[in-house]
Amino acid sequence: MTTFVEVVWHDAHADTSNWIDMGEIGCDPCVVVSVGILLPDTKPNHIVLAQSQNSFDQLDCVLAVPVAMVKSMRAIFSGGLDTV
Repeated sequence: MTTFVEVVWHDAHADTSNWIDMGEIGCDPCVVVSVGILLPDTKPNHIVLAQSQNSFDQLDCVLAVPVAMVKSMRAIFSGGLDTV
């Protein structure tokens, strides 16, 4: 069974590109929305997604998001995929 999910998460990010005063550091998180094939039980304490999977069960563009950074996750599709 293949499950496609949408994951909303907060990314670690650079808040500046040059020298600044501490008071200039932004407070807003870097919110990311990722969509992909859920790969359950792949990496402890992470939500792991793949962008693509081929007929040889090889994966492309694998993303591992730490569970502590995940704000929400919802299934978009779950079921078998027909061969084209």
